[in-house]
Amino acid sequence: IRGDLIGEGSFGRVYWALNVTTGDIIAVKQVEVARNPSRHEKASVEALKFESYTLKDLDHPNIVQFLGFEESTDHLSIFMEYVAGGTIGSCLKAHGRFNDEVTKAFTRQMLEGLEYLHSRGIIHRDIKADNILVDKSGVCKISDFGISKQAQGIDGRAFTEMRGTVYWMAPEAVNPKETDGYDAKVDIWSIGCVVLEMWTGRRPWYGEEQYPVIFKLYNNKLPPPVPVDLILSDEAMDFREKAFARDPKERASAAVLRSHPYLVMKPGWIFK
Repeated sequence: IRGDLIGEGSFGRVYWALNVTTGDIIAVKQVEVARNPSRHEKASVEALKFESYTLKDLDHPNIVQFLGFEESTDHLSIFMEYVAGGTIGSCLKAHGRFNDEVTKAFTRQMLEGLEYLHSRGIIHRDIKADNILVDKSGVCKISDFGISKQAQGIDGRAFTEMRGTVYWMAPEAVNPKETDGYDAKVDIWSIGCVVLEMWTGRRPWYGEEQYPVIFKLYNNKLPPPVPVDLILSDEAMDFREKAFARDPKERASAAVLRSHPYLVMKPGWIFK
Protein backbone atom coordinates (compact mmCIF):
# COMPACT_ATOMS: atom_id res chain seq x y z
CA ILE A 1 0.00 0.00 0.00
CA ARG A 2 1.60 3.27 -1.14
CA GLY A 3 1.52 6.27 1.17
CA ASP A 4 2.60 9.91 0.89
CA LEU A 5 5.44 11.36 -1.17
CA ILE A 6 8.56 11.68 1.00
CA GLY A 7 11.15 12.84 -1.52
CA GLU A 8 12.44 12.96 -5.07
CA GLY A 9 15.67 11.44 -6.35
CA SER A 10 17.67 12.24 -9.47
CA PHE A 11 15.15 10.07 -11.28
CA GLY A 12 11.82 9.07 -9.75
CA ARG A 13 9.70 9.94 -6.75
CA VAL A 14 10.01 8.27 -3.36
CA TYR A 15 6.99 7.32 -1.23
CA TRP A 16 6.59 5.51 2.04
CA ALA A 17 4.67 2.28 1.74
CA LEU A 18 3.29 -0.53 3.88
CA ASN A 19 4.35 -4.11 3.25
CA VAL A 20 0.99 -5.79 3.88
CA THR A 21 2.65 -9.19 4.35
CA THR A 22 5.06 -8.16 7.12
CA GLY A 23 3.47 -4.94 8.39
CA ASP A 24 6.77 -3.10 7.87
CA ILE A 25 7.02 0.49 6.66
CA ILE A 26 9.27 0.61 3.57
CA ALA A 27 10.23 3.17 0.92
CA VAL A 28 9.34 2.80 -2.75
CA LYS A 29 10.93 4.78 -5.56
CA GLN A 30 8.78 4.92 -8.69
CA VAL A 31 8.89 6.20 -12.24
CA GLU A 32 5.96 6.18 -14.62
CA VAL A 33 6.28 4.17 -17.82
CA ALA A 34 4.76 6.33 -20.57
CA ARG A 35 3.33 4.85 -23.76
CA ASN A 36 5.25 7.35 -25.88
CA PRO A 37 8.12 8.29 -23.58
CA SER A 38 10.16 11.45 -23.98
CA ARG A 39 13.94 11.29 -23.88
CA HIS A 40 13.92 12.26 -20.20
CA GLU A 41 11.28 9.62 -19.38
CA LYS A 42 13.36 6.95 -21.13
CA ALA A 43 16.41 8.08 -19.14
CA SER A 44 14.40 7.89 -15.89
CA VAL A 45 13.32 4.32 -16.63
CA GLU A 46 16.87 3.25 -17.49
CA ALA A 47 18.25 4.99 -14.38
CA LEU A 48 15.79 3.21 -12.08
CA LYS A 49 16.58 -0.16 -13.67
CA PHE A 50 20.29 0.51 -13.23
CA GLU A 51 19.76 1.63 -9.64
CA SER A 52 17.98 -1.64 -8.82
CA TYR A 53 20.73 -3.60 -10.58
CA THR A 54 23.35 -1.76 -8.52
CA LEU A 55 21.59 -1.97 -5.16
CA LYS A 56 20.51 -5.61 -5.26
CA ASP A 57 24.04 -6.94 -4.65
CA LEU A 58 25.02 -4.42 -1.95
CA ASP A 59 24.94 -5.20 1.76
CA HIS A 60 26.44 -2.62 4.10
CA PRO A 61 25.05 -0.72 7.11
CA ASN A 62 25.88 2.63 5.46
CA ILE A 63 24.17 1.84 2.14
CA VAL A 64 20.37 1.97 1.86
CA GLN A 65 19.07 -1.61 1.78
CA PHE A 66 17.42 -2.96 -1.39
CA LEU A 67 14.25 -5.00 -0.80
CA GLY A 68 12.95 -5.69 -4.30
CA PHE A 69 12.04 -4.49 -7.80
CA GLU A 70 8.72 -4.56 -9.65
CA GLU A 71 7.83 -3.71 -13.24
CA SER A 72 4.19 -3.16 -14.24
CA THR A 73 2.60 -1.75 -17.39
CA ASP A 74 2.60 1.81 -16.04
CA HIS A 75 5.24 1.92 -13.26
CA LEU A 76 8.71 0.74 -12.31
CA SER A 77 9.27 0.44 -8.56
CA ILE A 78 12.29 -0.15 -6.32
CA PHE A 79 11.49 -1.20 -2.76
CA MET A 80 14.01 -0.10 -0.12
CA GLU A 81 14.29 0.22 3.63
CA TYR A 82 12.52 3.27 5.04
CA VAL A 83 14.90 5.60 6.88
CA ALA A 84 12.80 7.73 9.22
CA GLY A 85 15.17 10.61 9.99
CA GLY A 86 15.26 12.22 6.53
CA THR A 87 18.51 13.28 4.87
CA ILE A 88 21.55 15.22 6.02
CA GLY A 89 20.26 17.98 3.72
CA SER A 90 16.80 18.10 5.33
CA CYS A 91 18.35 18.02 8.84
CA LEU A 92 20.60 20.97 7.94
CA LYS A 93 17.61 22.92 6.59
CA ALA A 94 15.63 22.23 9.76
CA HIS A 95 18.34 22.68 12.41
CA GLY A 96 21.25 24.57 10.84
CA ARG A 97 24.87 23.49 10.86
CA PHE A 98 25.97 20.48 12.89
CA ASN A 99 28.33 20.46 15.82
CA ASP A 100 31.77 18.97 15.23
CA GLU A 101 31.07 15.56 16.79
CA VAL A 102 27.94 14.97 14.67
CA THR A 103 29.90 16.04 11.57
CA LYS A 104 32.70 13.61 12.43
CA ALA A 105 30.30 10.72 13.11
CA PHE A 106 28.40 11.24 9.86
CA THR A 107 31.59 11.73 7.82
CA ARG A 108 33.15 8.54 9.13
CA GLN A 109 30.02 6.57 8.20
CA MET A 110 29.80 8.10 4.72
CA LEU A 111 33.43 7.15 4.13
CA GLU A 112 32.80 3.60 5.34
CA GLY A 113 29.91 3.27 2.89
CA LEU A 114 31.98 4.82 0.12
CA GLU A 115 34.96 2.57 0.82
CA TYR A 116 32.62 -0.42 0.44
CA LEU A 117 31.18 0.92 -2.84
CA HIS A 118 34.63 1.60 -4.29
CA SER A 119 35.82 -1.87 -3.23
CA ARG A 120 32.93 -3.24 -5.32
CA GLY A 121 33.97 -1.13 -8.30
CA ILE A 122 31.07 1.33 -7.99
CA ILE A 123 31.40 5.11 -8.36
CA HIS A 124 28.34 6.94 -7.00
CA ARG A 125 28.85 10.25 -8.90
CA ASP A 126 26.15 12.21 -7.05
CA ILE A 127 27.18 12.33 -3.38
CA LYS A 128 25.54 15.32 -1.68
CA ALA A 129 23.74 16.03 1.59
CA ASP A 130 20.32 15.35 0.04
CA ASN A 131 21.43 11.83 -0.94
CA ILE A 132 22.62 10.76 2.53
CA LEU A 133 19.79 9.33 4.65
CA VAL A 134 19.98 9.47 8.46
CA ASP A 135 17.97 7.30 10.81
CA LYS A 136 16.88 8.38 14.27
CA SER A 137 19.83 6.66 15.95
CA GLY A 138 22.31 8.62 13.81
CA VAL A 139 23.17 5.91 11.25
CA CYS A 140 23.93 7.36 7.79
CA LYS A 141 23.05 5.56 4.58
CA ILE A 142 24.13 6.51 1.06
CA SER A 143 21.17 6.51 -1.34
CA ASP A 144 20.12 7.52 -4.87
CA PHE A 145 22.22 5.36 -7.18
CA GLY A 146 20.47 6.52 -10.36
CA ILE A 147 23.66 7.81 -12.03
CA SER A 148 26.21 5.57 -10.31
CA LYS A 149 28.57 3.60 -12.53
CA GLN A 150 30.19 0.19 -12.38
CA ALA A 151 33.87 0.61 -13.18
CA GLN A 152 35.92 -2.20 -14.69
CA GLY A 153 38.87 -1.13 -12.56
CA ILE A 154 38.12 1.45 -9.91
CA ASP A 155 41.37 3.33 -10.59
CA GLY A 156 40.87 3.30 -14.35
CA ARG A 157 39.91 6.74 -15.67
CA ALA A 158 37.04 5.33 -17.67
CA PHE A 159 34.30 7.93 -17.60
CA THR A 160 34.10 10.83 -20.03
CA GLU A 161 30.57 12.18 -19.49
CA MET A 162 29.65 15.04 -17.17
CA ARG A 163 27.32 13.64 -14.51
CA GLY A 164 26.34 14.83 -11.04
CA THR A 165 25.23 18.06 -9.39
CA VAL A 166 27.54 20.98 -10.17
CA TYR A 167 28.07 22.39 -6.67
CA TRP A 168 29.34 19.00 -5.41
CA MET A 169 31.30 18.16 -8.56
CA ALA A 170 35.06 17.59 -8.82
CA PRO A 171 37.01 19.60 -11.44
CA GLU A 172 37.85 16.52 -13.52
CA ALA A 173 34.13 15.62 -13.71
CA VAL A 174 33.24 19.04 -15.17
CA ASN A 175 35.32 18.50 -18.31
CA PRO A 176 36.17 14.80 -18.30
CA LYS A 177 37.19 14.53 -21.96
CA GLU A 178 40.02 17.02 -21.49
CA THR A 179 41.22 15.41 -18.26
CA ASP A 180 41.29 11.87 -19.68
CA GLY A 181 38.15 10.87 -17.79
CA TYR A 182 37.71 10.45 -14.05
CA ASP A 183 37.63 7.75 -11.40
CA ALA A 184 36.35 7.06 -7.88
CA LYS A 185 38.15 10.13 -6.54
CA VAL A 186 35.23 12.28 -7.78
CA ASP A 187 33.24 10.87 -4.85
CA ILE A 188 35.95 11.99 -2.40
CA TRP A 189 35.69 15.61 -3.61
CA SER A 190 31.91 15.36 -3.14
CA ILE A 191 32.38 14.05 0.41
CA GLY A 192 34.51 17.15 1.07
CA CYS A 193 31.57 19.25 -0.14
CA VAL A 194 29.14 17.46 2.20
CA VAL A 195 31.52 18.02 5.13
CA LEU A 196 31.61 21.72 4.22
CA GLU A 197 27.78 21.69 4.21
CA MET A 198 27.76 20.23 7.71
CA TRP A 199 30.31 22.80 8.92
CA THR A 200 28.37 25.76 7.51
CA GLY A 201 24.73 24.65 7.20
CA ARG A 202 24.77 25.79 3.56
CA ARG A 203 25.45 24.12 0.25
CA PRO A 204 28.95 24.41 -1.23
CA TRP A 205 29.44 27.52 -3.39
CA TYR A 206 26.57 29.15 -1.50
CA GLY A 207 25.32 32.31 -3.23
CA GLU A 208 26.92 31.45 -6.59
CA GLU A 209 25.13 30.36 -9.76
CA GLN A 210 26.01 27.16 -11.62
CA TYR A 211 27.85 28.62 -14.61
CA PRO A 212 30.36 30.74 -12.64
CA VAL A 213 31.03 27.66 -10.49
CA ILE A 214 31.62 25.51 -13.58
CA PHE A 215 34.04 28.19 -14.83
CA LYS A 216 35.98 28.16 -11.54
CA LEU A 217 36.14 24.37 -11.46
CA TYR A 218 37.11 24.15 -15.13
CA ASN A 219 39.72 26.93 -15.23
CA ASN A 220 41.14 27.06 -11.73
CA LYS A 221 40.20 23.69 -10.19
CA LEU A 222 39.16 25.58 -7.06
CA PRO A 223 37.37 23.90 -4.15
CA PRO A 224 34.29 25.60 -2.67
CA PRO A 225 35.46 28.42 -0.37
CA VAL A 226 35.31 28.34 3.41
CA PRO A 227 33.23 31.27 4.76
CA VAL A 228 35.33 33.89 6.56
CA ASP A 229 33.39 33.40 9.81
CA LEU A 230 34.09 29.64 9.95
CA ILE A 231 37.00 28.76 12.23
CA LEU A 232 38.46 25.31 11.53
CA SER A 233 40.96 23.31 13.56
CA ASP A 234 44.28 22.32 11.99
CA GLU A 235 42.99 18.74 11.67
CA ALA A 236 39.82 19.93 9.92
CA MET A 237 41.85 22.09 7.51
CA ASP A 238 44.11 19.14 6.71
CA PHE A 239 41.09 16.89 6.11
CA ARG A 240 39.66 19.50 3.74
CA GLU A 241 42.94 19.79 1.83
CA LYS A 242 43.19 16.01 1.38
CA ALA A 243 39.58 15.74 0.14
CA PHE A 244 39.97 18.70 -2.25
CA ALA A 245 43.40 17.91 -3.74
CA ARG A 246 43.30 19.24 -7.32
CA ASP A 247 45.11 16.23 -8.73
CA PRO A 248 42.88 13.15 -8.27
CA LYS A 249 45.99 11.01 -7.84
CA GLU A 250 46.93 13.14 -4.81
CA ARG A 251 43.40 13.09 -3.37
CA ALA A 252 42.99 10.70 -0.44
CA SER A 253 40.98 7.50 -0.82
CA ALA A 254 37.95 6.73 1.36
CA ALA A 255 40.03 4.20 3.31
CA VAL A 256 42.76 6.76 4.05
CA LEU A 257 40.36 9.59 4.96
CA ARG A 258 38.39 7.30 7.28
CA SER A 259 41.39 7.11 9.61
CA HIS A 260 42.19 10.84 9.44
CA PRO A 261 42.95 12.48 12.85
CA TYR A 262 40.07 14.95 12.34
CA LEU A 263 37.57 12.09 12.65
CA VAL A 264 38.74 10.94 16.10
CA MET A 265 35.68 11.15 18.36
CA LYS A 266 35.48 12.30 21.98
CA PRO A 267 35.45 9.26 24.31
CA GLY A 268 31.92 8.24 25.27
CA TRP A 269 30.16 10.49 22.73
CA ILE A 270 26.62 9.34 21.90
CA PHE A 271 24.37 10.63 19.10
CA LYS A 272 21.27 12.44 20.40
